Amino acid sequence: MRWILISLFLISALAAQNNDFRYRIVVDGKHGFIDSQGQVVIPPQFHECGQFNEGLARFRDYDQWGFINPQGKKVIPAQYDEALDFSDGLAAVRKGRFWGYINKNDSLVIPFMYTKALAFKEGLAPVRMGKKFLFMWINRGYGFINKKNETVIQPAYTFAYPFSDGLALVNFTKKFLGIIPLRVQRNFVDHSGNAIIKTAFQGISSFSEGMARFQEKGLIGFIDKSGNIAIEAQFDNASNFSEGLAAVRIGKTWGFINKTGRFVIPARYDYALSFSEDLAPVKQGSEWIFIDRAGTQAISQTFEACSPFRNGLALVRLNGKVAYIDKTGKLVWSN
Repeated sequence: MRWILISLFLISALAAQNNDFRYRIVVDGKHGFIDSQGQVVIPPQFHECGQFNEGLARFRDYDQWGFINPQGKKVIPAQYDEALDFSDGLAAVRKGRFWGYINKNDSLVIPFMYTKALAFKEGLAPVRMGKKFLFMWINRGYGFINKKNETVIQPAYTFAYPFSDGLALVNFTKKFLGIIPLRVQRNFVDHSGNAIIKTAFQGISSFSEGMARFQEKGLIGFIDKSGNIAIEAQFDNASNFSEGLAAVRIGKTWGFINKTGRFVIPARYDYALSFSEDLAPVKQGSEWIFIDRAGTQAISQTFEACSPFRNGLALVRLNGKVAYIDKTGKLVWSN
């Protein structure tokens, strides 16, 4: 009986969480949100909005950014020149030239002192540091800070990406005699800044599900977290792995491979997007459909365009209108 009650509680909690999710809509150029039932819960009123992340969504009124909650209340007024989504409990915001970080109470927890700031992931954020010299601001490069604004990884990079799967992709420029730029090299560093993977590959991506794309002689393959080539460069294009599969293109057609590089869904589509919630949008001719992991059409309708499912709904274009559908193909909302 106890386990039945716990199970019912968990199911109810998950259902409530899904019902609390908000889906962005655009009507007459203004942004608003619907719930999972297609009811407009935040009327279209904003010039621009981001998706909800960690319970808040960015909104723009004219040229200033703030944040709203799922009820549409402006919990952080539009007062920033630029803002990123909340991640790890903090959001990067810009005022004037410099970036800092705020919490969900709009308290400035990291002051405006960086010329560029990206999202916190795994407790660290890449920022571009600098110092003032006379009347000039000299950029020192990208490093990583923690939530106490302590420099954890020194600014030694021309660019740095947020952490993913325990590693961060960083760029640095090799120089002749320390002065003349020769080439850009990309490494993966751990949370202490140690170079775990050193690579000369071009077109390399951050890790996703333990695999990262790389490019060699114009073709794309994948490396694992040891830096070893897991799947030889053989594809003309490829997406990151998602739910264990990656969309890849051979010649003009797309299919899906697993982490051994074996095709589990043959390359027979004109375009393919990543799997999300066990379904993937693929294009056949001028029409888009959703397929399951067996490559079978999962929703009978065809669409003029579609995007992956997120929290049970997918954004599609149907009969010239933008709409949301559920996994049965039922129309939930249309403009």
